[in-house]
Amino acid sequence: MGTAPPARPADSELIRRLDAEWRVLAQSRWLRERLQSWASTDRRLDFADGEELVEAAQRRDVVKWSERDQVLTALLERVPREALAQRMALQVVLPGLKSLVNGIRGWDVEERAARVVATAIDVIAWCAAEPAGSPPSFRIYTNTRRRVLRSAIRDRSEPVMFVDDYGHIDEGAGDLGEPSEAQRLDQLVAWVQERGRLRPDSARLVVLTRAGGFSVDELADVEALDPQTLRRRRLRAEQRVRQGLSLAV
Repeated sequence: MGTAPPARPADSELIRRLDAEWRVLAQSRWLRERLQSWASTDRRLDFADGEELVEAAQRRDVVKWSERDQVLTALLERVPREALAQRMALQVVLPGLKSLVNGIRGWDVEERAARVVATAIDVIAWCAAEPAGSPPSFRIYTNTRRRVLRSAIRDRSEPVMFVDDYGHIDEGAGDLGEPSEAQRLDQLVAWVQERGRLRPDSARLVVLTRAGGFSVDELADVEALDPQTLRRRRLRAEQRVRQGLSLAV
């Protein structure tokens, strides 16, 4: 009998190769010298090596997403002229990509990993060329997820779908990864923030889970938080929005 194919993203050949490549690259003299050069003009990239940079970019003990995303933002600014910056940005968001690979069914794990990673590389380049006010980690995650979902919807050879129910996104929808969709969500975040006098991260939590196609559990997994904590935060935010609308009448 043959060996069963790998089922987890960490077991895919592509993910193993990326992680192995990064272990070598992160501590290399070449990367350390590049970081020294970058840090001379951008203190956001002042790290001794790649491991230290990625650790800072993936921190969980922060109040705001934008605080953690300073490193990723700095990398994206360098992507148009530095291929290394794109590879490092990919490593920063790789944990979220692994959760995407794990959340799709229908393709085998190698196909899932290949599609998600290839899409993420394109999205990183797009985000670098089209700056926005939203946190880049969630922007990359959101657009990668949507583009893969659109690809799954178009591919009728297999019943591919995300494990959660997202059947409300129909075939006639436009390209969900294009700037107009990101702008629409950003505008909605701004409106919710203004009406409820909320912090940007609270407004984005409401929008992503109510209009952006994300579940609370999914965001909690990405942020390494208790889902109930996010649900309580969303409830308070929505109450403030309702109060704001009542006062405006």
